[in-house]
Amino acid sequence: MTSDNLKSSVPSIKALVTATLVALVVAGAILVAFVLPAEYGIDKLGTGRALGLTDLANATAAPAGAAAAPQASAVSIDAPTITGAYTPEKEKFQFDSREYTLAAGEGMELKYDMKKGAGLVYSWTTSAPVMFEFHGEPDVKPAGKEGTDYYESYELDDKVGKTESHGTFHAPTTGIHGWFWENKSDKPVTLKVTSAGYFDWIMQNRKNKHTALKPTDVDTLPSHPKLPDEVVK
Repeated sequence: MTSDNLKSSVPSIKALVTATLVALVVAGAILVAFVLPAEYGIDKLGTGRALGLTDLANATAAPAGAAAAPQASAVSIDAPTITGAYTPEKEKFQFDSREYTLAAGEGMELKYDMKKGAGLVYSWTTSAPVMFEFHGEPDVKPAGKEGTDYYESYELDDKVGKTESHGTFHAPTTGIHGWFWENKSDKPVTLKVTSAGYFDWIMQNRKNKHTALKPTDVDTLPSHPKLPDEVVK
């Protein structure tokens, strides 16, 4: 390449100045027309309002010196207040799980000592149908029933029988509440009972022998197995 060609390929100072001025003008136009309306809400030309850029500034900009807006509460202050949805307790709940074999013709009772209003979640199953009654014996008997074998029945099946029952029970009175099961078949029946709730001790009546049993402390139960949870589809 000759020196003449090299000189012709290098832009002149005038061309450089012109290009610089053009770039500055374009940048200034972009700043005024687009950046200032979008970032700061300054819209001298009206382009920000026309293009909706000032809405961005209003949505993101906070007043000078204003404190950061608190995060929205997870609970709506406009939500209706629902009472009676739960019953507070002073002590942690108890757990109990037992298995019995009822001989042919054998019956037995299992009851929980509960305060009025306390809850009990339960499930019991048997290997064959058994007759049963779900009932309670209040500590304070109605007038005229003092000193008698008074009790209150909640559910009775002495005709067909069941092989299972599950539910949530709320004690209507302070006292002992639970079941009497009877195997009226000529073969042994396996009975499994699992319960969790607010009770102090358990009364077992088997073969005319009353025994006070201690429930399982929930703190002694094993933790969740260290296995991946199955996804419910």
